[in-house]
Amino acid sequence: MKLRRIVSCILASAMVLSLAACGVSGDGEKESSETQESVKYVFSDNRISFLSDGEVKFVEQEADFVKVYNKTDLTDGGTQIEIDPSVTHQTIEGFGASFTDATVYLLSQMPEEALNDFMVKLFDNEKGIGASIIRTPIGSCDFSLEYYTYDDMPAGEEDWELEHFDGSKAQGQIDMVKKAKSVNSDIKLILSPWSAPPWMKTGQDITGVDGGSLRRDCYDVYAEYLTKSVQIYEDAGLPVYAMTPQNEMYLPAKWAGMTWEWEDMANFVNDDLRPALTEAGLNTKILNMDHNWSYVEEANNIMSATYNSADGIAYHWYSGEPEAMKESANYFPDKLIYMTEGTGTKPENMSTFLKLTSMIARSLYSNANAYLVWNYVLRPEGGPVLYHTAINNSPLVYYDENTKEVSYGSDYYALAHFSKYMQVGAVRVDSTDTGEASDYKLCNVVVVNPDGTMTAVIVNSNKEDVTCKMVMGEQVMEVNAPAKSTITITWEAYNK
Repeated sequence: MKLRRIVSCILASAMVLSLAACGVSGDGEKESSETQESVKYVFSDNRISFLSDGEVKFVEQEADFVKVYNKTDLTDGGTQIEIDPSVTHQTIEGFGASFTDATVYLLSQMPEEALNDFMVKLFDNEKGIGASIIRTPIGSCDFSLEYYTYDDMPAGEEDWELEHFDGSKAQGQIDMVKKAKSVNSDIKLILSPWSAPPWMKTGQDITGVDGGSLRRDCYDVYAEYLTKSVQIYEDAGLPVYAMTPQNEMYLPAKWAGMTWEWEDMANFVNDDLRPALTEAGLNTKILNMDHNWSYVEEANNIMSATYNSADGIAYHWYSGEPEAMKESANYFPDKLIYMTEGTGTKPENMSTFLKLTSMIARSLYSNANAYLVWNYVLRPEGGPVLYHTAINNSPLVYYDENTKEVSYGSDYYALAHFSKYMQVGAVRVDSTDTGEASDYKLCNVVVVNPDGTMTAVIVNSNKEDVTCKMVMGEQVMEVNAPAKSTITITWEAYNK
């Protein structure tokens, strides 16, 4: 109890310092500037809209799908969504998924034409859905073909000088990231380790269930190991935007994994990892936690303790609710909040589609700067995986090695509702919280893009149609959201 009180005091102090430094209000909102107030945003006739429901996926609609009229003609009925572009929230840094070993292997099996087409459809801003973030594991994960790290040693042997460090094991990821960046040079790269080399662990095993945690005497050498892992990509001309110190730090995984207590993670980040990155001349950001929303208290504790060493918090969606991120945003408004993993499941249907679009909308509304699903590519039957329970995870794209068929799954179109027209650098603006009022059956999120356009996404998980009336200034933009549907509307909004 004493430790909890101490941490609460630290959190409160960090929040006050952050707010004072950034001019941010206590609820995590950026205060309106004179420039923002002087800009007039409108609902223009130059707009396009897309619908996904039980019949279609991300299909452009006719012009009359959306109506714009004067506020004086607003009538009762439907759901009213007030939009205030003068009140701004977080900046959107992008969307994406992971180049796991499974994904990289399948991409390497694609014919060149299919591979090039994949890269365009995923990463091109005009011809594709504009994915802009790639996460890659450091060593093997559950979606690998074999267990490995970059410094494996025979049983009973150790390598304190990292003389046997083998960065060539990341070559597959490097090649595919380079190919993606040839389509979109602004892609951000994030690295995450699942396990330290077994000789550094208490259980001397790569799995989380048997391997245990990192030996205390190996903190410094593991920091060097992770730093060298970043340098592999840097030396290949691929800057690493951010890394997490551990994937799912509280999970004793039956695949590659390693568990931490939050106090140990904070000490490692402060005393070992950040100094090692700095000494190597690397500006790579550190995102703490990389685990579920249900661990928000632990995430905030780590962030408070590493306030001067780390840059933000990474979350997953497998337990808890996305609104937990609002608490982190309130405490640390000048730090990043990333959703780094949240996989869909098979069989794919409208319910799984709506779960993903709802979770993305709720995450953005809860101050997430970015949203990543899990694998970019898997087999139609699932995998390759090292542990069978992950076989039902759905990717963005399926590839059949036998038939050479490439197919784009529901998750691809779900992500498109956000990544296609929410540009990197977009800023979320104030809109009525329809989620809380509807038990999250009706969610919305609205952003202003760097080019002056605006984009709104509405997710209607209800069994009935809902008429949504978006009110901004003296105008109303009305759209009928069909039952169990997701809608994206983007329009030229800056009235010059």
